[in-house]
Amino acid sequence: MANDITLEDVRRMAADVGLTRLTDQHLQELLRATKTAQARRASMPKSDLTPANESAHVFRLDKRSDR
Repeated sequence: MANDITLEDVRRMAADVGLTRLTDQHLQELLRATKTAQARRASMPKSDLTPANESAHVFRLDKRSDR
C-alpha cells in the first residue's frame, strides 16, 4: 500500500474487516494512523534484519516446592 492511500481506501479496508459503522471522523483518524504507520515502517532499515532481531518473550515459572 502506498502512502497515497485515500479515505475511500480506508473505508473499504474497514468494511472488509466488518467496521461498517465508523463515522467519517473515525475514518479520518484511521487514515492518519495508517499513513503514519506506513511512513515509520518505510523509514526503518530492513536490509540487515534477520529472525534473530525479533524480540523473544520468555516466561518462566518459579520453582516453588509447595506446588
